[in-house]
Formats: sequence, structure tokens, C-alpha cells
Amino acid sequence: MGPFDRFNDRAKRVLALAQNEAVLLNHNYIGVEHLLLGLIREGEGVAARVLDSLGVELSKVRAAVEFTVGRGDSTTAPSEITLSPRTKKVIELAIDEARKLGQSHVGTEHLLLGLLHESESDAAGVLQSLGVPIEKVRHQVIATLGQQGVGDTGSAWVGGEGRPAYANTRWAPIGPFDRLDADAGRILARAYWEAGRSNCRHIGPEQLLLALVADHSPWMRRVWKELGVDLVSLVARIGAAAPPHEDGKPDRLISVAEFSDAIDRASSFAAQRGSALIRPEHLLLGIFGGAPGTAVDALEAAGVTPEHVREIVDKLKS
Repeated sequence: MGPFDRFNDRAKRVLALAQNEAVLLNHNYIGVEHLLLGLIREGEGVAARVLDSLGVELSKVRAAVEFTVGRGDSTTAPSEITLSPRTKKVIELAIDEARKLGQSHVGTEHLLLGLLHESESDAAGVLQSLGVPIEKVRHQVIATLGQQGVGDTGSAWVGGEGRPAYANTRWAPIGPFDRLDADAGRILARAYWEAGRSNCRHIGPEQLLLALVADHSPWMRRVWKELGVDLVSLVARIGAAAPPHEDGKPDRLISVAEFSDAIDRASSFAAQRGSALIRPEHLLLGIFGGAPGTAVDALEAAGVTPEHVREIVDKLKS
């Protein structure tokens, strides 16, 4: 199977549009800057919606690309236009991003995530020149997948009433996952991303905790602040206890029992507190109560207990 066989229709259209942008600029290659223009022009995929939400306009990007790269001297036939080394690398990274998210096909969201890894490319420079930080785009892609539920690959990310469920993916069976609210769904998506980034074959409570730490919602920021946790030190403890794997990337991620149990406990905590939906604080509480492990040890070392979490949550909601 070739790399483009993994592309869905929208991703293939992005490549065609990127080639067209190269032709318009008299370039004899498809660079990451053309790929960025193709992602915007495609108009309907996750990448286009994310970039639009951040105020990235086609006309401004096209002008910035022409200013940065310049125009070629003569027209090149489309059949003679080749992929630049950076673009080939972005495609490899996009395939890897799809794997991290448990998906077999590449959509525009994966192409955008792959492009963002090339932080010194012309495309990254264009975004930064427009006042759009690379990390902000990355977070917005993950957040959009968690909130809106369906990526370009067509995998179902949502349950009843638009709530992220993961029930129709290979990640998890139907169960408490269809009770996640939008914020909790976004956090769960980030947990799988964290596992993939570390080349983990299994996803456990430590990835869930990393996702909770990485969440930039005002609510979780307030919870961590009230708990008095040094988040940098907390992440360092997790990293020391569970460092990235160096033995290659697995074909898929598998939930360990401790992870599923943590979600089950989160569901129970939500019910006990009269909530129909599982919220981020319930996920944090769900980490406690199982067998000792990296996540619980890191929280306890930071002075966090389930009693303390409940106290802070009640205080903030009163």
C-alpha cells in the first residue's frame, strides 16, 4: 500500500489543490506552503474549519506565501511537479498522526497536524507572520475533534446528543464513554494522542492524567490552581516513571484494564454527584481508587487526594 492509498477523498483533494497553487506560482514542486493553501481551499474538512476559526484567510496566506517564497520564472506542467522533501516528511507525519488517533485513513486534520511538526517550514512561518501560534493550531485541531466528533476519516467520535462517545471506534466498547461531555471527550482524545506520541502500545491512567494537565479549559485551569499543583513537576514525574518507548511505533493502541476502570469510576462519581454527564473533574477522580500506578503516585507526590479534589470542586461550584 502506498502512502496516498491511506488518504481519504478530502485529503486527496488537498493535494490536488496544493498542486494547483504550485502551478499558479510557477513553482516546479509542491511545498508545505502549497499544502497549507490546499488545506484552506478545501473548505469543508477539519483543517479548513480549524484554520477559519483562527482567522486564517486564503487571500492573506496566498499573499504571504508569494512574499516569502516568490514566484517562479516559468510555468511547469502539472505532470512535472514533484513533492518537496519537507512535504514528503509531512505526509509521513500525517500517517503517524492518524495512527496516534487510532484511525487507518488520513484526513485533512492529520495533514495539518503533520504540517505543524515542521515548525521551521515556510508554512509555519506564514502562520506565525499572521499571528497564529503553531501550538494554538495544534490544540485547536485536537479540541475540534473532541467537540465536533467526526474527523475527515468518517470515524464516529460522538454519542447521543452530540456527546463524544468513541463507541463506534476500535478504541473502546460502548459504555460510560457515551456519557462524556464535550470537555471530557476532548480530554479523552488528547489521552490517546499522548499515548501515540510516546509510542505506547497501551493507554492507561497516566495518559489520561497528562491529558487533564494539558487541557486549557478555564475550568481545569482553576481546578489545578486551587489544588496548588506544579504542573511542570507533575508532568516530569510522569515522564520519569513512564518514559517514551524507543522500540518503534505500534500499529494500534489498546486500552488497559486500569484505563477502562478509571472511566467506570468517573461514571460512578458523576452519578453520585447528580450529573448525567461525565465531566473533567470526574475523570480526575476516576484515576484514584484503582491499583497503585504512575498516575496515582504522581498525584499523591503532588499532594493531591480524592478528598482534596472533591473539596475544591465543591468550592468552585458553590
